Amino acid sequence: MSLPFGILGFLNYKPMSGYDLVKAFESSLEFFWHAQKSHIYLELKKLEKKGYICGETVIQSDRPNKTIFSITDTGREKFLDWLAEGNAEDVTHFKNTFLMKVFFSGNMPPSQSVEMLRQFLADCEDYLKRMGSIPESIENYGTDKENYQTLYWQFTADFGYSYIKTCIEWATRCIEKLERLCTLQTPCTRIPR
Repeated sequence: MSLPFGILGFLNYKPMSGYDLVKAFESSLEFFWHAQKSHIYLELKKLEKKGYICGETVIQSDRPNKTIFSITDTGREKFLDWLAEGNAEDVTHFKNTFLMKVFFSGNMPPSQSVEMLRQFLADCEDYLKRMGSIPESIENYGTDKENYQTLYWQFTADFGYSYIKTCIEWATRCIEKLERLCTLQTPCTRIPR
C-alpha cells in the first residue's frame, strides 16, 4: 500500500501535523491518489508505532493542541528504499468500475448510456477546473524546495491534466456515437436482447 509512503514522502520534506498532511494530499496528490482524512490519521498511528515517524505535541492556548510529526532516520531509509525499488505494479492492468459498467451497458437503453457518459463528462470537466489550483499549490509547497524537486510535482500534474483531457475526449466520442445510433434506431430507448 502506497499511502504510508506518501505520508513519509511529505514528512521527508518537512515536519507536519495530521491536518497539514490532509491538506497536502488534497492540494497535490488527490488527482492520482485520493486519501481520506481517517486513513491518513490511521496510518500516522501505524507509522509512529513502527518507529518511522515521531510525534511531538504542541500546546496551544487559542486552539486545541496538535501533534507535529517528523520522519525518523528509519522512516527515511524505508521511504528511500521504497522509491528505489521501482514500480511493483503492472501499469497495464488496473481496475475501473466505471469502465466495467460501460462494457456491460449494451444491456440497457442507449439513451441511458448517453446520460451515464454525460455525467462522467461533466465530472471530468469539473475535475479539470479544480486542477487549475495545482500550479499554485506547487508554488506554495515548493517555496523552500529545490527547483528539481518541484519539477517532479509538475510531471505528475502534467500527467493528471493529460489523463483527464483524454477522458473528456473519449467520453465526447462515445456520446457522439451513441447519439448517432439513437437517430438510426427506433426507438432508441429499447433494451437490446
